[in-house]
Amino acid sequence: MSALALGACSVTGGQAGRDASPGAQQALRLAASLSEAARVDDPVLAHVTDEMDALEAALARGVPLAEAPPVEEEPSLALVPAPDARQQSLLSLMHGIHLASYREERHVAEGWRALQGQHASLSGLQARHVPADLGERGVYLRLVAGPFDNAQDAATACRVIQAAQNWCAVTAFDGTPVHSPQ
Repeated sequence: MSALALGACSVTGGQAGRDASPGAQQALRLAASLSEAARVDDPVLAHVTDEMDALEAALARGVPLAEAPPVEEEPSLALVPAPDARQQSLLSLMHGIHLASYREERHVAEGWRALQGQHASLSGLQARHVPADLGERGVYLRLVAGPFDNAQDAATACRVIQAAQNWCAVTAFDGTPVHSPQ
């Protein structure tokens, strides 16, 4: 874990400010998130140990950028704003499914409970909400369930939800945990 943080620092040459490249800034954010997750013993880390080992080995070998696999962004993620400091520690390498959007946090929790009642396939998943600024339409809280180990597993879960005539889309599993209404 510390090698990832050190790797992120070496990528930037010690720069952590605005003049660092976008890739270096992303590496620093990831290193900070991983350090925080390790500090609080986040169980999500157990699911990504193999990926972290592979990344650490690639960094140690100095894999040229040309050999790195291309990163493809999902169009639906373009509207998700950068996480604030509170959410920063909750960033994940896991995939999730976006099930619905709400205006208020209490409605997110109520919606999650209702969707769990409708879909047994959601049993055992965690729920998080992610703010999405839709410009003139306002800010919505996206209800995201997960985590899934890969996009294929998330897509399979979405197909089950969609077969029941509900909306679903694969997305990143990050954000703030949903708390049950009192």
